[in-house]
Amino acid sequence: MSMLKLMAVGDISLQTPSGGHPFENVRGIFESKDILFGNLETVLSNQRKKAEKAVVLDSSPKKVKYLKDVGFDILNIANNHIMDLGSEGFHDTLGTLRKEGLSFIGANDKSEQSYAILEKHGIRLGFLGYTQGRFSLPEKRVWINELNLSDIAGDIESLKRQCDSVIISLHWGTENVFYPSPKQIDLAHRLIDTGATIILGHHPHVIQGIDRYKHGLIAYSLGNFQFNPEISYTKTNNSMILCSELSKEGLENYYIIPVVIDQYFSPGVSGEAKEEISSFVRSLSEPISSGTLTWGWWFEQIAEEYLSGNMKSFIIRVRRYGIKHLLQAVIWLLSPFCLRCYAAVIGRRFRRSFRKA
Repeated sequence: MSMLKLMAVGDISLQTPSGGHPFENVRGIFESKDILFGNLETVLSNQRKKAEKAVVLDSSPKKVKYLKDVGFDILNIANNHIMDLGSEGFHDTLGTLRKEGLSFIGANDKSEQSYAILEKHGIRLGFLGYTQGRFSLPEKRVWINELNLSDIAGDIESLKRQCDSVIISLHWGTENVFYPSPKQIDLAHRLIDTGATIILGHHPHVIQGIDRYKHGLIAYSLGNFQFNPEISYTKTNNSMILCSELSKEGLENYYIIPVVIDQYFSPGVSGEAKEEISSFVRSLSEPISSGTLTWGWWFEQIAEEYLSGNMKSFIIRVRRYGIKHLLQAVIWLLSPFCLRCYAAVIGRRFRRSFRKA
């Protein structure tokens, strides 16, 4: 039986403090892939006008050579950084990827949904990409696929007729927290029920659990891969490569290769951390697979990290750009989501104090 190995990694910035090759330490690992996927979390452009954000991610178009060199086949560009240099940067990125023959999903300069079909060993994989949030600017020929269940379900059904398996890339979730929300779990299960085979999540900048659901596989967050953990306020430099083995009938097997990001923002395989990372992923997966992850428990896990991370971002934006961002911070602080976080923090601290007493 013919088999295809799909390797998938998380966030890629192409930025390194030394200017060296960002993937040199995983070159040998990638040699065994048939198809290699990554989330390109940067704009490939030399445009100067930057978005008013705490973190803007842009790289020289010349750095696309590193992606080509180690064999990336397909990239998601539907994320919250693809518009960091405006519509000009967006179009530069698409032009660079097309020039180098790199397939991409999640965004397009045409109104139709973007997708890609790749074939190896007689097995056809269809790829779709989406992001939470609205970033499209049709008047400037910018269409970015928004994460919407009905739209995705229709795209899966359409693409399924042309492929053996459908792979969905989702830029979603809450940054720097280790668990997906119950809403994410429900959405992922619905997409598998609709016909998706694998869901590849990213945006939290940390790894999250893996869910083997029915015929499909859900990696809720692949984490940072080639990235500076400090700019994402991440407390860990652990990551993983997700390896999936597929036949014409669908998913046959999967496993992870634990990875550690070094001081040069470059991923590498670490023998010392292998079991530690593998065990951590298993522990993150348990409340998902057991169905015990509830809204109350989830808010208690994520509240402090969510509030502190976003506050850091707002402080930077207010200092750089002024009063408009202060008003945005006030609105955010009074949002229903933040109110639930405050309640979760108070409840968790109260229970800790009660147990100590």
